Amino acid sequence: MTESITADHVLDVKGLKCPMPVLKTKVRFKTMNPGEILEVITTDPGSRKDLPAWAGKTGNRLLGSREEGTEIYHFFLQRPAEEPVAAPEAQAEPAGQAAARSRSMMLVCSKGTLDMAYPPLILASTAASMDVDVRLFFTFYGLDIINRHKYDRLQVPSLANPAMPVPVPNLVGALPGMTAMATRMMKGWMAKAQVPDLVELIETAHSMGVKFLGCQMTMDVMGVAREDLIDEVDDTVGAAAFVAEALDADISMFI
Repeated sequence: MTESITADHVLDVKGLKCPMPVLKTKVRFKTMNPGEILEVITTDPGSRKDLPAWAGKTGNRLLGSREEGTEIYHFFLQRPAEEPVAAPEAQAEPAGQAAARSRSMMLVCSKGTLDMAYPPLILASTAASMDVDVRLFFTFYGLDIINRHKYDRLQVPSLANPAMPVPVPNLVGALPGMTAMATRMMKGWMAKAQVPDLVELIETAHSMGVKFLGCQMTMDVMGVAREDLIDEVDDTVGAAAFVAEALDADISMFI
């Protein structure tokens, strides 16, 4: 029963959608002392699985949870008296290698539209909140996501995009102004769900330790200079340098 649990801190994230409840929980935990308890109050149904998963993978404790009505969820999370240790890997390291190592994720971001910029940033920031070493490699059109002249003006294509919540026939999607309309619609959906805009999500991900890498070859081909990239970019590398790190990663994805 959670009635007997007394929280030292309360984090109210009602109205916020994934990944913000987890990200804000991670940020608050950094300010807490060992042994202290945090009560997280959320209306995001996804948190029912997300927060227990976060606690389990970061070495923190889920003391209990309860529902208030059918739309509000309370979670009681404790920072251990000792420094949390991330959950062990499913298989032990081979003999001769270090037994303990940080988990890592490598994501290739290849598309520069608004709808394709959100998935890697959400995954990256969430993984970083679970103490995973994350690197994003922006290549080809994905480079627009970190181009300071374009990243805050990414659009959603209305033509040949049948997966849109409101399908648009190609004949209509080709009309002037339809791309701008589709972009406004998506931004409206995200704002209504209180999902951060792309600029805030980039800043949040980088502040949590996500590394942003630009593809040097793409920059050369498209005439993009280093100063054209946003401040959050940590480095520019070639394919071999990225693959060398990806070979040792626990998770690799192409988006």
